[in-house]
Amino acid sequence: MNKQLSEAIARLNQLPDERQEAAAALLFDFLDRDENFELTPEQLAEIERRLENDDMATDEEVKAFFGRMKA
Repeated sequence: MNKQLSEAIARLNQLPDERQEAAAALLFDFLDRDENFELTPEQLAEIERRLENDDMATDEEVKAFFGRMKA
């Protein structure tokens, strides 16, 4: 086991049982996935649809928004 994984497990040991169970479920999901993960045609279509959406904020609009949030 590498150092990073060992540290993560040490942190998990400090969590309540409910959180440990949730983390274990996520880890098992990760381990059960095929290494050659591919999106379904429906997922690809949804990504394309969202990329074509003109409702996204411009860089200037984002900067202005966060500028207002700092004030």
